[in-house]
Amino acid sequence: MDWIKAHKKQLILIGISIPTLIAIVLGLKNKDAMMELLDNLKDEVEKANLYSSRWFEKATDAELNAAREKVRLDYCASGDDFKAACSLQNLLGKFDKELRRAWGDEIPCAPSIHREHGWYLSNDD
Repeated sequence: MDWIKAHKKQLILIGISIPTLIAIVLGLKNKDAMMELLDNLKDEVEKANLYSSRWFEKATDAELNAAREKVRLDYCASGDDFKAACSLQNLLGKFDKELRRAWGDEIPCAPSIHREHGWYLSNDD
């Protein structure tokens, strides 16, 4: 016990340095796998920040329309996945809200047209 108390600092250094050296050696041997893991993490972070509020503020109307179409197609393909459908529907609402910024205070509406056979019906018989 006296020897352990006397060499306490050296034992702690050895206890820290040996696992560190093992991790470095394994990291160098598996460099490709580590790089792939880092790339996957980077992609996940970019995907998480893809539709952030900051992205919505900086996106142009063309970018918003293109991204909204992708989300709309995903929503249509979601099928029975209720959770994904709700999430995508909420995201579509964000897109619509942000696209309204181009309208300003004006809300676009079509003129009402009354035909001889009723509203919005063609005259073709």
